[in-house]
Amino acid sequence: MRIGRFLTVAGATTLMSTSLLASPSAPAFMESTSEQDAGKPATSMWNAVDGNPGTMWCTSGPPGRKEALNFTFEEPVTITHLGLLLVGKDGVADKTNKRPRVVFVADVEHRVEARFKDVAEMQVLELTPPARGTRVVVEFEEAAPGATDDTPLCVAEVVLKSKGKELTDGLGARARGVNGPARKLLHQWHDDISAPMRTLIFNVDGTFTYRFQPLLDDEKPASVKGKWSAGGSTLTLDTGGKSWRLTTRLTAVDGGSSDSTVLNLSGTAPHPSMIGDFNPAPMLLP
Repeated sequence: MRIGRFLTVAGATTLMSTSLLASPSAPAFMESTSEQDAGKPATSMWNAVDGNPGTMWCTSGPPGRKEALNFTFEEPVTITHLGLLLVGKDGVADKTNKRPRVVFVADVEHRVEARFKDVAEMQVLELTPPARGTRVVVEFEEAAPGATDDTPLCVAEVVLKSKGKELTDGLGARARGVNGPARKLLHQWHDDISAPMRTLIFNVDGTFTYRFQPLLDDEKPASVKGKWSAGGSTLTLDTGGKSWRLTTRLTAVDGGSSDSTVLNLSGTAPHPSMIGDFNPAPMLLP
């Protein structure tokens, strides 16, 4: 049974479901600067967070390009440790592909350097100071050379920890439960990147969060939480004991990168301000 309720707090309207799956400490989703073979299972970015040392994420960017993984959270977190497992066997790194050597963990205020040995063992390093916020980017700054200059950077596992708690645990498995059309929505969407009033986050666990912060005093802020699913061009939102079906349209602009895709929502939504165009938040922090 799905039970919902409306709350009014300090003039803001909140519509929410009381049977949500989201954990405030788990990432809502992850993004990568590139994936070899367009994200096919053998080299998908989700392999880096699936807990399986036998799988790997490999990049597809040109030599010299900065590669990164972006972890977005619905609520602020504190990342105290970064764990990294290189591709290899019995502790020996596979030197066919490039391996991370210098990594930066960045939040909106600072970047912390972490240096890793060229061995295929899980290495967990403490971050001083810790990374904090809702967006944490793991930047692969320097890599050990592969067999050739154009070989990709490959990583078996990336782990984010908050003290003793592994925040990325199970992230890959949850993502694999999301179908192809729905995975394209796994972003933090804004109406205006520079001064957003509308923010929509789709979580890999099947929940969504929407916040409306109007600039005009005669409009009330709003927050909506619930469950979501997508197939084809249809988006279904379940919240407040009701089910809403919207039509989605994704349009690639400026070369078609993930940062330049426009999401259009049309139909009837839990809050009228949800209808219109959204742009994904930039993957890399300014």
